[in-house]
Amino acid sequence: LPICSSNTPAAEPSDDADAGTATVQTITPGVLKIGSQQSYIPGEFFEEGSDQVQGFSVDFLDEIAKRLGLKPEWTQVDYSAIITGLQSGQFDMGSGGMSPNPDRLAQVDMVGYFQSGATFILRQEDKGKYTDAQSLCGETIGMLEGSSTLEAAIAKENETCASPIVIEHYTSTPLGLQGLLSKRITAYTPDVAQTQYIVKQNPDDFVPIGDYTLVDYLINYTFTKENTQLRDAVYDALQ
Repeated sequence: LPICSSNTPAAEPSDDADAGTATVQTITPGVLKIGSQQSYIPGEFFEEGSDQVQGFSVDFLDEIAKRLGLKPEWTQVDYSAIITGLQSGQFDMGSGGMSPNPDRLAQVDMVGYFQSGATFILRQEDKGKYTDAQSLCGETIGMLEGSSTLEAAIAKENETCASPIVIEHYTSTPLGLQGLLSKRITAYTPDVAQTQYIVKQNPDDFVPIGDYTLVDYLINYTFTKENTQLRDAVYDALQ
């Protein structure tokens, strides 16, 4: 079941807000504008040779938009700029693998749609060399810019590291994987679904660190504090 994370009260029900009708407030009437990094494999990404964004989250949002009587329209934005883009009115909602934490929930509302967590992906040649975060003490790891939940988890791990884990930020997962292959970083920190897909597609290059998660969390869609109507409509559509 979806989970709504918010310190904003629910919107008052409207007499004409029936499911499947375009009564939800959006920037452009009849259109649901979605901000996404579009490199969140396998949730929202471009397959090589295709100009159409695809993935399981795209399928979810296509169906949600249909139920709300809206046409989905995707906007590419860096992961670190999803919240600021949402607040500045560039799109109606954000997507792309956002986890909840107090800082984010002070700025936006969220609706969680699946349980996940962060892990580490390694080069195939390093299989078995590292087993958890503590085994990476003194190494440099990569993660997306704006990954505040993961940054906090690494900071906690560093409390018991003799030499700290160093973080290098990337604007997209493909760039992070390039950094891993070039040995600029020792490990990259995607979520579990991403890791499974990347390893399956590139078994000669990458391997998961093992059955280990750095931190568990819900993956969420994000909404402005003002548009509780859209937040609640998406929550209801996910039921």
